[in-house]
Amino acid sequence: MPPLAIPTANTAFAGLISVVAPLYNEADTVAQLVSRVAAVMQQHGYDYELILVNDGSSDRSWSIMQDLAAHDRHLVAIDLAGNYGQTLSLRAGFAQARGEVIIAMDGDLQHDPAYIPQFISLINEGYDMVGGAKAKRPEGAIATALATTAHGIIRQLSGVQLRYFGATYKAYRSYLVKNVEMLGDAHRFLGALVARKGLRYCEFPIEIHERQFGQSNYKISKLFYVILDLFILRFFIVHSRKPFRLFGLAGLLSLFTGSLLAGQFLVRSIFFGLNIEGTYPLEFIFSLFLIMAGIFLLCFGVLAEIGMYNYYSRRTRTPYIVRHTAASAVVGEQIKY
Repeated sequence: MPPLAIPTANTAFAGLISVVAPLYNEADTVAQLVSRVAAVMQQHGYDYELILVNDGSSDRSWSIMQDLAAHDRHLVAIDLAGNYGQTLSLRAGFAQARGEVIIAMDGDLQHDPAYIPQFISLINEGYDMVGGAKAKRPEGAIATALATTAHGIIRQLSGVQLRYFGATYKAYRSYLVKNVEMLGDAHRFLGALVARKGLRYCEFPIEIHERQFGQSNYKISKLFYVILDLFILRFFIVHSRKPFRLFGLAGLLSLFTGSLLAGQFLVRSIFFGLNIEGTYPLEFIFSLFLIMAGIFLLCFGVLAEIGMYNYYSRRTRTPYIVRHTAASAVVGEQIKY
């Protein structure tokens, strides 16, 4: 892939920008995050809202968010009733967002708000999604090889040619993420989930800062769940709308192969005196197994099709619960919460 270019111009934007940041036990960083985002937005004259989502923090994060929201008309704070993880926290923030452009970022100051004008510059050029690609790769040959392999697998499974999928820091036109279905650790693959044929997307290099406070919430055990989520990613991208085509095709192939094998055994037994029990017992049992597997896959495909129909036609229940929402009582002409 060619080197990533860093945009520097065309940062003016007339619409509302929504910045969504999930937080979990970030009492030491939340005030700095709000201050840094505000400084960038005011410097460039952006009309914006900052949506902070408290993901069941056990420290003072929520009380600080409430205090800040009470005096800042640009700030909306959402308190989830439990720890749901980064994916559903982002989803809750996206549901609240009103901006034409939605920027997702981490709330631990590892993502620098100073990059926001560069995101906006590329959005102004006509891109629907802009990603921040980590400028520095992991140190060490093994870590680099693992990261390169992982991103290569995601590119192959999704068909989306992004360099870096892991960073939350991305900008989207709002219609892309308003109704996207995110569960598990799907935020890692959000770029692949929303990118479709004809969608314009690009990346530019960003620096991911070291954490100043607290400890990383990422554990190595999550790697195995990420690997499992890759298979779900492929299913949702390719087969979520028509699952019967996947299971039905496999079922028909299995049923046809099993019927062909069992049929020739029966014909040879009836007309040519073949002793199936004495000569081909395992092969005959295997052909019957293929027939049963084919029938099972066809039935499962029908059930999956019905399930997906209900899923997409009755999406009225969210997989998270909002305990409180806090916002400023000061209402501007353009900002109303």
